[in-house]
Amino acid sequence: MQPAATLITHLGTLTPDQITELVTIRRDVTIDPPPKTTAQLAARLLQPQSLAVAASLLTLPQLQVAEAAAALGGVCDTARLAALLGVPEKDPDLAAALDRLASLALIWPESGGLAAGHLEQIFPEPLDLGPGVAGLYPSLTLTELRRLAKLHGLPTTNRGKDDLSAELARTLANPENVRRLTVAAPPDVRDRLAELADLPVSPFGHAGFRFGTPGRPLPWAEERGLVVVSAWGVTQMPREVALALRGDGSAPFGPRPPALRLTPVAAEIVEQEAAAAAAETLAAVTAVVEIMSSGPVPLLKTGGMGVRELRRIAKAAGQDEDRARFTIELIAAGGLAEASDAGLTPIAAYDDFAAIEPADRLLELVDDWLTMPACPLAPTDPGDPTSARAIYWDENEEYTLVPLRGLFLRALAEAVPDGMATGPDGLAERIAWHGPAVSEQADDDLDRYVAGIWREAHMLGLLAHGTPTALCRARLSGGPAAARDQAEAMLPRPLDAVLLQNDLTAVVTGTPSAALLELLDSAAAPESRSGAWTWRFSPASVRAAFDAGHTAEELLARLTAVADGGRVPQTLSYLIDDLARRYGRIQVRPTGCCLCSEDTTLLTEIRNTRSLKPLGLVALAPTVLASTKPPAETLAALRAAGYTPASLQADGSPAIEIRQRRRAAPVPDTDDLDDDFPALHDPAEVARTLLGRRGR
Repeated sequence: MQPAATLITHLGTLTPDQITELVTIRRDVTIDPPPKTTAQLAARLLQPQSLAVAASLLTLPQLQVAEAAAALGGVCDTARLAALLGVPEKDPDLAAALDRLASLALIWPESGGLAAGHLEQIFPEPLDLGPGVAGLYPSLTLTELRRLAKLHGLPTTNRGKDDLSAELARTLANPENVRRLTVAAPPDVRDRLAELADLPVSPFGHAGFRFGTPGRPLPWAEERGLVVVSAWGVTQMPREVALALRGDGSAPFGPRPPALRLTPVAAEIVEQEAAAAAAETLAAVTAVVEIMSSGPVPLLKTGGMGVRELRRIAKAAGQDEDRARFTIELIAAGGLAEASDAGLTPIAAYDDFAAIEPADRLLELVDDWLTMPACPLAPTDPGDPTSARAIYWDENEEYTLVPLRGLFLRALAEAVPDGMATGPDGLAERIAWHGPAVSEQADDDLDRYVAGIWREAHMLGLLAHGTPTALCRARLSGGPAAARDQAEAMLPRPLDAVLLQNDLTAVVTGTPSAALLELLDSAAAPESRSGAWTWRFSPASVRAAFDAGHTAEELLARLTAVADGGRVPQTLSYLIDDLARRYGRIQVRPTGCCLCSEDTTLLTEIRNTRSLKPLGLVALAPTVLASTKPPAETLAALRAAGYTPASLQADGSPAIEIRQRRRAAPVPDTDDLDDDFPALHDPAEVARTLLGRRGR
């Protein structure tokens, strides 16, 4: 039967919870439009891209079991699979791997075995083997196939090539049938067959070909179907034959991950270090943004931020180069700054970020880090001169680092229990065991990336003293509320009181709350964002508060409410009152243009015309009206109301209007030009739809 047909049958046997779990794990199958029937779901699950995504979720032993099953092909026998892996049929590690593969619908029950033929889409050359009997025997003639069938005691009457090839494939899939033939082979032939069985599938770069030694044909083996010679003289060994000659236990199976060296560590020390690191990172972000706010940070024409500029920021922020590099990458990855021709500049999104509580800021930085397309603290690559730059992002690096960071945290949380710690040595091998597909994508950079992620996670308080913190474990498995509680617990509680001093400074000996931070930032200039937070009031800062809509009475009332002991120094009160008396003596009002006429009666009429109210006309003098609209809109409105105004230049000379003979093409709305990426649907909703249809 075709894989899709048997998978549809299998899906029909699953419980509602199992269907929901499957669609949740294989989330890519919910892409728009979502599947509405089990047939559509089966087709999605069997797509090569979807199979590859599912395989990327496997650990090394799970992947090894899947590859061995693909090598056996068709309907895989569990006993044969266990023998190939060199373990008992009831081995618990094998059973656990099969359960995981079944939960991902990478295998399923079929005819007393496991459906595995479709796995060849992701393992085209499993165990470094070439094509099987089904791929090689069709090149033989019907006469040759009948002779081979008789050799194995198979009936040949009324059977075509396809039928005979399929029956021979099932026969040779039993290793005993292959060994029964080879035991009678001449010694030199047996030696050559053993060599061919172990030969990589493509020693000369031709996938699927097994080459015999030129000038040394194997007629004895060819007559018995143990090898097939192509039309151009290439000797190929069917996969089933090679597996039988390799023997039981020839497929690799490593159910145990590499061990890490663990040492005890006190929980209170871990959480203290994590809290200090997280607080320092939050302060570093604030300090670096303050420096960036003084003017755009120049970027290199070839991309990224140069080392010289990076060191300047580090020095100004009082940080080491690594801390500054990591902070700048976090700011850029979180969209708190944007790059332009002028350089890197903080944007309005940072104000929203700075206004939320410290715990929420930390969680946002953690989320930004998990998707950050760079590894700034990885050791520099001697062969890549751009690796010393900051925010020099590479798309391929992003595709590797995003899944690798999540894998890193999960692997470490599983390997290191509470109260124990480890070091970075051997961690890359452990991670490669947990996620071979992701680790293989990193290739030669895996050790570099793991070293960098290790340091970065410590800076965010996800790791401390070589062990996952409570925040890390909550972020992985506790849900958003649990992570929020841990972040709030590890950071100092925000303060709602400020010490206002006679020298016009404001001091908060801790982390200010979002409301207090917003108030002080609006009325005073920040001077320090680490340790004790300090601000200084000045005429310019108080004027800025008035510009933002504060009144003197309101500002003093709010400062009194948050002041330590309710005390506002007289110097600050005088400063605010003095600025309030002088504020607004000169008023600046926006105007788009002016209407001038010696006919004051006409101007009065225009000012009172109802259809011209949208112009916001204001009398500046008996002969002058100010319009809030630009000249073109004002002229159009006056003409539509029946007036005949003349347009003038700024110097009073007539403005000549030239009629456009051709209409310009309308500018497209860029909002309508956004790419429409297919959406992923809610797995629970997709499962409900599938279950509803299944019952009909």
